Amino acid sequence: MSKTLYLVPNFIGEFDKEYLPKRTLEHTYKITHFIVEREKTARAFLKAIQHPTPQNDFVFVELDKHNNYVGFKMFFNEHIGTQSIGVLSEAGLPAIADPGSEVAKYAHSKGVQVVPLSGSSSIFLALMASGFNGQNFKFNGYLPIDNRDRMSALKDMEVHSRKSSQIFMEAPYRNNQFLEFLIKNLQNDTKLCVAVDIEKEGKETIISKPVSEWKPREIELHKKPTIFIIEG
Repeated sequence: MSKTLYLVPNFIGEFDKEYLPKRTLEHTYKITHFIVEREKTARAFLKAIQHPTPQNDFVFVELDKHNNYVGFKMFFNEHIGTQSIGVLSEAGLPAIADPGSEVAKYAHSKGVQVVPLSGSSSIFLALMASGFNGQNFKFNGYLPIDNRDRMSALKDMEVHSRKSSQIFMEAPYRNNQFLEFLIKNLQNDTKLCVAVDIEKEGKETIISKPVSEWKPREIELHKKPTIFIIEG
């Protein structure tokens, strides 16, 4: 197996190839076989970057955790001997808070070279702009749904935020209520960064300030991709 697995970044804001480095585009233009989260999103991405391959000639398999990812493994084993394969996330960098890590892990177990291609990550761009600790940080994903577990997780993160920035997110349709929850339950002197619509021209908003200065509904977050960060 001499072919390569490429980790291909998707857009996080504007669907515009200008947001991707030249090297990323050049490598992606050579790939026709992709492991993806959703084929519809993958096709939209490939169209946006003006991939030279006709849409009918692409070969896709979707990552399906419900069958223990058996489908992508069969696809990988069938094609990697003759084709390089791309892993494409729904948004941002594959394998960063993303099931693409399962593919990278499998490729390593088969002795296949894994090459990450440069692109945007809302997690890291939000941290960069927050003014918070960029030496020590943790991405926590989603907080628990259960109210008691959610409160416990938030308080635990707040304690750890004194030494490392704590990054997390919420389902976009619950963002407004989630901001209210944070304002109500965090200490007044804890700093909160809210980063919304990153890389969306004219819409991107990133604000960092103490919880005491935040007001509910201060910014509209409903159904908008948002990253939250706290620092104690």
